Amino acid sequence: MTYLVFDDSLKLGITEIDQQHSRFVGYINDTWDALERGDSREEFLHILNNLLDYAMEHFSLEEALMREFNYPDYESHKGTHTVTSADLFEFDLRLLAGDEAEARAFLEFLTDWLKNHILGTDAKLAAYLKQQGVC
Repeated sequence: MTYLVFDDSLKLGITEIDQQHSRFVGYINDTWDALERGDSREEFLHILNNLLDYAMEHFSLEEALMREFNYPDYESHKGTHTVTSADLFEFDLRLLAGDEAEARAFLEFLTDWLKNHILGTDAKLAAYLKQQGVC
C-alpha cells in the first residue's frame, strides 16, 4: 500500500533533490508496509534503520548544495534538519523499547513532516537553486 505518493505536487524541479525525495518516500512506504505486514521486530527495525540512514544522507546532500550556492537561509534550513534528525533518533530509541502504537505515531509524524518539508522549506531552497542555474 502507498501511504505517501511522490507525484508532481511534490516535485521541485531540481533533479537530484527530486530523485532523493522519491527514494525517501519509498523508504517511508516500505516502513509502513513492514508494519502493516506484521514483520518481525528485527525486520521492522532493519527497514526503519535504512530509512533513518537515508534521511541523514539526504539531509547531507541538501546541506552541501546550500553551502555550495551560498543559500541565505542555510542556518534555518539546516536547523530543521538538525531538529528532525534528533526527533528521528529519539523515536528510534523509543521504538527499540516500544510497541506498534509507537511505530505508527513515528511513521505518521515522518510522513507528514516530509510532505510539509518538501512543500515548504525545500520549495524555497529549490526556487533559490533555480535562480542560481541549478536544475
